[in-house]
Amino acid sequence: MNHDQRSTFLQHRLTPGSLSKSSRVQKAPPKKSKTRAPQRLTSVLPVAPVAQRAPLLDVPTEIGLEILELALIATPSAAATLATVSKRFSALVANIIYKTVILGSLEAIALFNRTVRSKPAIFLETHVRTLAITCSSSYDTKARVQLEEIVAACTGVRILAIPRPGILTSALISRTRPAQLIIQNFDACTPFEWDPLFDQAPESPAAHLSTPLTHLRICEPGIVWHSPGSTLDFFGPLPHLTHLALARSISPEPNFNDRVFVQEICTILASRAGLKMLVVSIYPARWPKPTRAACSLCSHSCLCKALIRVSETDKRLVLLTAGWDTLVEEDPFGFPDLRSTSPPFANHGSWRPGWRSFWENWRMSDKRIVSLASGWEPEISPDAVRWMYPSLPVQLRERRNFWENWLVME
Repeated sequence: MNHDQRSTFLQHRLTPGSLSKSSRVQKAPPKKSKTRAPQRLTSVLPVAPVAQRAPLLDVPTEIGLEILELALIATPSAAATLATVSKRFSALVANIIYKTVILGSLEAIALFNRTVRSKPAIFLETHVRTLAITCSSSYDTKARVQLEEIVAACTGVRILAIPRPGILTSALISRTRPAQLIIQNFDACTPFEWDPLFDQAPESPAAHLSTPLTHLRICEPGIVWHSPGSTLDFFGPLPHLTHLALARSISPEPNFNDRVFVQEICTILASRAGLKMLVVSIYPARWPKPTRAACSLCSHSCLCKALIRVSETDKRLVLLTAGWDTLVEEDPFGFPDLRSTSPPFANHGSWRPGWRSFWENWRMSDKRIVSLASGWEPEISPDAVRWMYPSLPVQLRERRNFWENWLVME
């Protein structure tokens, strides 16, 4: 075999598929094992029943949080115990505790101010949704500074309740812009006076609240009278205001600013098409003794008569009669029992505070509702107000819960 023949033979041997079927090596089939496979043993013990799903796991998250919140309200000491269970429980308890903060004393203001300084800014921004300052004795500079720091830190607050409006003018709180604002009365009194004074103040000292504010309520008439227009000017144009509540007392002097008040109420209704509700709470002219203060809309009062006429043409205007819960104490020096033209506003010694607790009772603070009847004589219902938006206009005699839904109205 020469060289060329040998090369051709080797190429033929190494080419794939060149081997015939008979010449290919056949693999032997695997031998079967002679050992038997182990049979499955049947347990003679009874099978345990399948564990049932815990009922609590089927409760919606929102309801579970409500249950936990009610439990913490009933047993506040349990909050510290729950917070130590795990980090997730600690975060859950923090959400419940800081969601609504009510500062009713100087001690509470100081303690929460310490919390504000120790917590990161993002914590207070995301946790505090309602902030109510109900302390009536914070008349020192230290408390004023602490309150400014607290309000400035709670930039995510949606509902803010304060006794006086002056703190809203502080430059520190310009980033705190609640949608719903409750003010006890619109007086510039310490520690909520604003600087500069009235004659030097800008036209809208709290203009930073103009855009976000949708609900504004002035709970009680102040010692210094402010017209409805000047009250709104304090906040600027208020383009998104949908719910407004004002307070007015019947003056012992006939026609004292009555015409101005009614004219500006009409102007507000005419110029604000987006306003869904304007509530006017009318308080008595004097602080009576010895019965609790309450007011009824009298047909002979020019103010009441004029407002009733306006409410007949514009159903957005709601008239409520109001009063205070506290009685004037007997004079300790035995002076004659004279009626005061204004209720006491401070708590001195054994005297009870004259103003009702505007935050705790704001939901049902107006005792009677005016049901407009034929003629000028209004009907006074002795029950609490029962009315709610958005079924406007609706007959007021339906008595649905009004103030309870004030802050959740859309």
